[in-house]
Amino acid sequence: MIVRGSLSVFGRYILLKCAVGGAMVKQQRKIHKTSALITALMFAAILCAGCGSQHKPDGTSSNNAFELKYGSCDMPSGWVKDKDDSTSDKPFFVPKGYDGNGVPDNISIEYGRNRYSKEQSQEFGNSILQQLGMQTRGQTVGQITASGTTTEHGDTMLVYKFSLSDRTCTQYYIVGDRSYVMVYETNFDGSSDCDEAAKQIADTFKWK
Repeated sequence: MIVRGSLSVFGRYILLKCAVGGAMVKQQRKIHKTSALITALMFAAILCAGCGSQHKPDGTSSNNAFELKYGSCDMPSGWVKDKDDSTSDKPFFVPKGYDGNGVPDNISIEYGRNRYSKEQSQEFGNSILQQLGMQTRGQTVGQITASGTTTEHGDTMLVYKFSLSDRTCTQYYIVGDRSYVMVYETNFDGSSDCDEAAKQIADTFKWK
């Protein structure tokens, strides 16, 4: 069974395994300070995201392409689609060789709709931060970090990373026109392979 961290930013919550202790007043003050800092960082990151990219716009890969209803991406070497937890709308990927026992590192891809145009990526980014702050209140270890970049195909991508008591979660949002694709990495053992696989999926995503 696949276990994840916080779910997507629009309307769904899951039970997280362990809450960080401390008084509610201290938690609220910490969240407000963190949100203000992240909002400033996100504003700067989004402005820089469209200024250029380290990727080539038409980058190619030797890995097999994974086709989705709304686009495609490279399938990282050493990772396979998990048949038990995947759906036609939301595939999950786990390390090759996972036998179903225990909780594996995992990566999912999900499509969603919103009210923001491509030009409103800053507003979209702020709404994600607000929802993440609400959903993970009292659960995170340290701060939520936010950054902005572009994919190999030139699309704006917003990246959020936060740690829970037993896992690190990274969300990649590829911005579309009143839509988005979220690549969600849940890393339990601190594996750099999991980090690289999730980043590759996000970087190589291409809209249909």
